[in-house]
Amino acid sequence: MRVLAHPQYRWLERGEGEAVVLLHGLMGQMHHWDEVLDDLGGACRALAPMLPIFDPVVARPSIDALAGWVVDFLDALEIPRAIIGGNSLGGHVALAAALAYPERVRGLILTGSSGLFERSFTRGVPHRPTADYVREKMEEVFFDRTLVTPEWVESVRRTVTERPSALRVLGFARAAKRDNLEARLGDIAAPTLILWGAEDRITPLDVAGRFQALIPRSRLVILPCCGHAPMLEHPHAFAAVVRHWLAVERLQAGATVRAGVSR
Repeated sequence: MRVLAHPQYRWLERGEGEAVVLLHGLMGQMHHWDEVLDDLGGACRALAPMLPIFDPVVARPSIDALAGWVVDFLDALEIPRAIIGGNSLGGHVALAAALAYPERVRGLILTGSSGLFERSFTRGVPHRPTADYVREKMEEVFFDRTLVTPEWVESVRRTVTERPSALRVLGFARAAKRDNLEARLGDIAAPTLILWGAEDRITPLDVAGRFQALIPRSRLVILPCCGHAPMLEHPHAFAAVVRHWLAVERLQAGATVRAGVSR
């Protein structure tokens, strides 16, 4: 895997062919896609950029601003069209890009996406959250809570405590809550893979069903024993579903399957 840099962008990249751009969530990072990119590299050109959540290049936190940034990223890499996917806030950004720049989005991959409903990580967060409080919040994200390490807890605690980063997180969380896309999802023409954790407590499974009902060319795949971040809990199953979807390219709208995962 290559870690690449540009004056305005940092991203991971693996493979060649059809461009698949994967976006992390509000409290995520590009390395959360490491294992998925490793598995996808033989099927496509898989890229995972670091979103400018904490970068003043996006002066005012908004979903549309991040969608525009993603298109600028495609321009910088001379990618005319891409399949854009994302987890949580990243999925919301992918949806916004598909609506604002349909000519640039060949397909969508949504996993635990906001845009309809999400239990916000920042809701009710105290001014000085303790490590125990942050750990409890983070454990809600996963079916397998052992993924939440002390080092990760401390990193997130600092992010939501230090004023500049905390204000950015709060700003984007509020922007996501304001930008409800329900009335516009029927306008999405791109084929869409909705890949969801059966045990997602942040964006519950009925949210995935609602996305499927509203997006015309969508297919829902449900991963058991999986929470809000399938690319971290079951990266190989996640990538296998995406690879199949890429091979088929046009999936029957309304189809639902349950994918097996190894434990």
